[in-house]
Amino acid sequence: MRAVACSIGGMVFVALVSATPNSPFYPLLPIGMVAANPLRWMSGVVGLGHLGATPLMFVGLLATISAASGFVLLAREAWAGRIPVRTVVLLTVGFHAIVLMLPLLFSRDVYSYAYYGRIVSTYGGNPYVLTPSDFPLNGLWHLTWPGWRETPSVYGPLFTWMSALMTRVVKKPTEVVASFQLLAALASLGTVAVVGRLVQKVRPERAAFAIAMIGCNPIVVYHVVGGGHNDILVAFFVACAVSLLFARRELLAAIALALGMSVKASAVVPLVLLVVAIVANVPPERRRRVLAMYGAVIAGVWLALALPFLQWTNPTLGLMEVSGHDSWMAPGQLIVRVASGLGGLVGDPYREPAATAARILLFTLSLAAVIAIGHRIWTSVEARTPEAMAAAWGWAFLAITLPSPVLFTWYLVWALPLAWMMPKIARRGMVILSAFFVVTQLVTESSRLPTYLQTVKLPFGHPIAIAVCVWVGADFVRRIRRGTPLEAETDEPVFGDAFEAGADRGAVRETSLDIELEGPTLVEVAELLPAAVDDLVPLPVALPLDEPGPLPVAVPVDVV
Repeated sequence: MRAVACSIGGMVFVALVSATPNSPFYPLLPIGMVAANPLRWMSGVVGLGHLGATPLMFVGLLATISAASGFVLLAREAWAGRIPVRTVVLLTVGFHAIVLMLPLLFSRDVYSYAYYGRIVSTYGGNPYVLTPSDFPLNGLWHLTWPGWRETPSVYGPLFTWMSALMTRVVKKPTEVVASFQLLAALASLGTVAVVGRLVQKVRPERAAFAIAMIGCNPIVVYHVVGGGHNDILVAFFVACAVSLLFARRELLAAIALALGMSVKASAVVPLVLLVVAIVANVPPERRRRVLAMYGAVIAGVWLALALPFLQWTNPTLGLMEVSGHDSWMAPGQLIVRVASGLGGLVGDPYREPAATAARILLFTLSLAAVIAIGHRIWTSVEARTPEAMAAAWGWAFLAITLPSPVLFTWYLVWALPLAWMMPKIARRGMVILSAFFVVTQLVTESSRLPTYLQTVKLPFGHPIAIAVCVWVGADFVRRIRRGTPLEAETDEPVFGDAFEAGADRGAVRETSLDIELEGPTLVEVAELLPAAVDDLVPLPVALPLDEPGPLPVAVPVDVV
């Protein structure tokens, strides 16, 4: 249980730093928003409240390293089946309870959610046309990130309606933040419940890992739930769609993904792959009819939510707006910055066109990967099984996030409900990114950085994310070229094999052996494997000789 202890210690350490009044993990907070008394008291007892901004920042770094290390150990032990599912569930509930006692963490996005909701609920406007800058007297103005004050909503219509409802009911900024955190917590626990129940049925040996990747992941707990992010709603609908797919309810799975697409557009990728599989499964003469039926259902769900917001000023409802943003940690920034630099060698006017061309190239690479996955699904019956489809969705999410010039920590959450079905390189890449993204963010507000760190800018994206992108991308290309199933494990040794084996290095998972007590062919164990010592006795069992498997062993007398 060392991994469990490390996970608890690291997560509690982050909670104590987050409960400190001048925590580096705080964005700009509404007046009166503080951590709950138990955590504040514990933070004071250990003396964190007496530290200055810079010392506390480095203590926070140590805390995030502890949480990331504990998560990696927990994921390893859970994958090996050395941690009970019940233990992981208890950890999940405990971590979510802790984070709900904390103020807003790591991001100001929740203020934008609330602002767009108020544009609907308070001002009766369209948040896809109007922006926060049209209502500068609102109490959320000074809290909203300056870069988003003149940006219309980039979120789907379902989430806009949810934001409008919440801001109609809840008025105080502190309560608004808490309500979005609670929504994220409920969505996270719902995702854990759906994924856990599914994996317990189809791959019970992976259930603990599947739950830990979501419920015990510091990104989910502190960045997503603590930050009130809506990305966990996308993960919830993806989890529901996978569960429905295993239940052979394809139409309901498509509706679930249509709802996810109505939160964030990223869910359209697995939705398209699902429709490709459904159409490919029917006889050619029925394909047009089935495609039309599913298209009508999906369009009907989306239009029912989006119709009041549709207009010609922003017909994509913010989809094109978000594509113009960048984030420093995205691996794609390497290509964008190189292209911009090369354009600058020609002349400054060419910098931006070159950067735009690089973004188009990255989009093309992501699109090519998704098309390759879709082609595999269309041409191979084996690629249309529920297991293969779950892995295909996971690969598709990685394909649209890792090369993208826009990558935030919480985007990784979209693929987490599918991690249990991914092969080892992609699966380990997701664990590595979860750990390093947690450690990366020293402070939420860059103004709180020491002066000598404020000038440090990585011009090429997160180095670990770049390495993982190349590693995972190479494995994907190799699988596509060789025809290897996207969900299949391979025997080739790769980075992390020794670590994942852990204390039982070289061991294999325990398998069950069904023993028939009656059958046409009886073989005495003693004839196959004679006992070498006196206190061992042979046991007669039936072994089907046409299906060779593990040989039985002699059993000690006291066990018999």
